[in-house]
Amino acid sequence: MKILLEEKIMVSHSKKSSRYYWILETVTGKTEFTKTSEEEDFQEASSEIGYIQNVKEEIIEKINSENVFSFQFEPKEGDYLSIKNNLRKNEYLNLIFINNKWIEEIYACSYRDCNGDIYTTIKTGLAFLSENEISF
Repeated sequence: MKILLEEKIMVSHSKKSSRYYWILETVTGKTEFTKTSEEEDFQEASSEIGYIQNVKEEIIEKINSENVFSFQFEPKEGDYLSIKNNLRKNEYLNLIFINNKWIEEIYACSYRDCNGDIYTTIKTGLAFLSENEISF
């Protein structure tokens, strides 16, 4: 599998012309917040259907073995990456960087402290996913 996450500032017309896009976020602070509902622990964060889900193991393996970004990037603990299908809103893959590797976050806030951590977008861009090793 070939993956390229190309940096691009996402505006409405560029999102509409691409099939996949990504958002990379990092923790930039903490907030004091008390949890009021246990329901938040069980909300799904990753889709169960679609091409991204069919190849998610390959995506995770590739992103953990090489830099798939079009820029120099060294992830840090808690960084969060969402890869989304612009044409099908219910198809996406959410990854979090924990213990020096990217893992899927299946349930929202199961690894992140969504109520306590303040996340800021680092970069956005277009995602190119290819089943074979041809160049993009």
